[in-house]
Amino acid sequence: MTTHPRILILLVLLAGALLAGCGGRADGDPVAEVRAPKTVDPAELEADVEVEPAAPVAEVLPWTPVIDAVPANQFSATLRAAAQAVDAGQLLTPEAPTLPAGLDEAADQAPGPGALELYLGVLATDPSQAKAAAGVDAIVGLLLVQGRSALAEGRIAEGQRIERVIARASPQHEGLASYRQAIEAATRAQALVRRGEARFAAGRIFKPEGKGAVVAFREALQAYPDFIPASDGLTRLQADHLNRALSAAQQGDYAGSERLQAEAARILAASPALQDMAARIVELRQARTEQLLEQGHAAVDALDLELAAGRLAEAERVSLQARGLDALSERIELARHYGRFRPGQVFREPLAAGGEGPEMVVLPHGEYLMGSPEEEEGRQDNEGPRHGVVFQRGLAMARNETTVADFAQFVKATGYRSLATRRGRSTVYDERGGAMSEHSGVDWRSDHAGNPAGPTLPVVHVAFEDAEAYVAWLSAQTGQRYRLPSEAEFEYALRGGRTEAYAWGDGSPTRVMGNLTGDGDQSRLKRRWSNAIKGYSDGHWGPAPVRSYPAEPLGTFDLVGNVSEWVQDCWHDSYRRAPGDGTAWVNPGCEERVIRGASWASTLDRARSAYRQSTLAATTHARLGLRVVRDL
Repeated sequence: MTTHPRILILLVLLAGALLAGCGGRADGDPVAEVRAPKTVDPAELEADVEVEPAAPVAEVLPWTPVIDAVPANQFSATLRAAAQAVDAGQLLTPEAPTLPAGLDEAADQAPGPGALELYLGVLATDPSQAKAAAGVDAIVGLLLVQGRSALAEGRIAEGQRIERVIARASPQHEGLASYRQAIEAATRAQALVRRGEARFAAGRIFKPEGKGAVVAFREALQAYPDFIPASDGLTRLQADHLNRALSAAQQGDYAGSERLQAEAARILAASPALQDMAARIVELRQARTEQLLEQGHAAVDALDLELAAGRLAEAERVSLQARGLDALSERIELARHYGRFRPGQVFREPLAAGGEGPEMVVLPHGEYLMGSPEEEEGRQDNEGPRHGVVFQRGLAMARNETTVADFAQFVKATGYRSLATRRGRSTVYDERGGAMSEHSGVDWRSDHAGNPAGPTLPVVHVAFEDAEAYVAWLSAQTGQRYRLPSEAEFEYALRGGRTEAYAWGDGSPTRVMGNLTGDGDQSRLKRRWSNAIKGYSDGHWGPAPVRSYPAEPLGTFDLVGNVSEWVQDCWHDSYRRAPGDGTAWVNPGCEERVIRGASWASTLDRARSAYRQSTLAATTHARLGLRVVRDL
């Protein structure tokens, strides 16, 4: 069959011309407007919803055009007129309009007959006229396309009017029977869509089983696979769920949002709208997560850890990924144990009087067994019973012993007079006699032999009250709590995580660890130790400048030796009833205090990590100094 070339332009112009030629377009059954779902009483789910009757639709009458037989001598002119009508988009003769009185002249401007009627007029005279038959065939083919499009869009009446035209123009057309079946299928689909809309309005989306709106729309698509109102119904159902999912997420109901998204996926799986909304909600949740994390970090900065933990908990509920959560969690955990610091951090604080305080290192919180086991060689009874000590918080410890320069800064700022200064004497090492003896004119400004001390030497000849005065000044200068270490803190730092007898392990050291009594040491007058560590030479007789030896595991220096150090605790001859939290064991008014750590004159057994000794709080001598700690 040959198609007139001008017929091809009808794909664009056909809809308007067809409706005009068939007496005007009827809208057909309108699709129900989507309303917000209602609350559903489970008891009502036993029965299906009632569907309101459809609005009455005017009967579609047969197409009865006026077909005038065209004389044979006018065939050419009529075919040319039909072609021109096709070019003008006038396929059918439009109904004559009803004109107002006095405007009859407008009738002269009314369009002429449509192309289809002109072709049928030629065929009425000569049924074998090929060009006219080809023209009718082409127009009918386009009508079928347009009719199926109308049916797919739910314009059933329009599709029926097209059937009436084709039934009159080409009753034997091969596509007419299947088109009539399509009309029946579309009519069934339209009824199912109306049921789906009614169920949607009643809040029946998935339930009752087999009677929800989703099922109705899907049954409509089974009846007519391309039925757009059914697809639109599912799309609107999903859009409703997605919009409510977004609203829930905006209000912080993320569980409800996830449930609605899951239901939306049951309606239309993997739809672009579902993916787009999911991405939008993810962005919304991530933005909220970032806001909460920012607030959480700000709370940690302010050490408001309760608020920080609350922001973290909310962020964990909001976030769909772990990014950023671990960092805040770690900061909160660190702040619980270290305040604004972190383990291993080294810092110095400015002093109100000018300059800086001692360099501190943050020791990690943890636990250890304090004291010595009964089988340890050299063990004393006062080193037990061995017991667990748990530090819930870290602390900062001075990296080295308090130096002469440190103490001088304190004395200069305060005018403080130490106990040895007031007494006018202290105990020094008398090299001529090879023993410790009391000399006059000796105080914190003196070294182990009573000579002027260098600024980097550890300060000695300080009593417990002098140490307490120094830490009180540091606290006032910095606004932080500086103090002497507890006995438990000193041993914890000295051990550095080890359980053996010494900070370096068991037995004699195999390398220089600190300032102890080595057989390679000798005094200015060539004296040597009588009970020295064999094969050990640290290069000093008397205190060495601080940090002369390698750093210890936790970042400190000279805990192993150099000078013994005051700690806070009162002396107790055992650890029975000792605190298990690492705090100092203090009895008001006690006169005996604890000294910890070996000195430059200590033998190997006194370098054990558990070794401890008592002394009167008023003691001053050349082997005893101090170091400070700071609460975090």
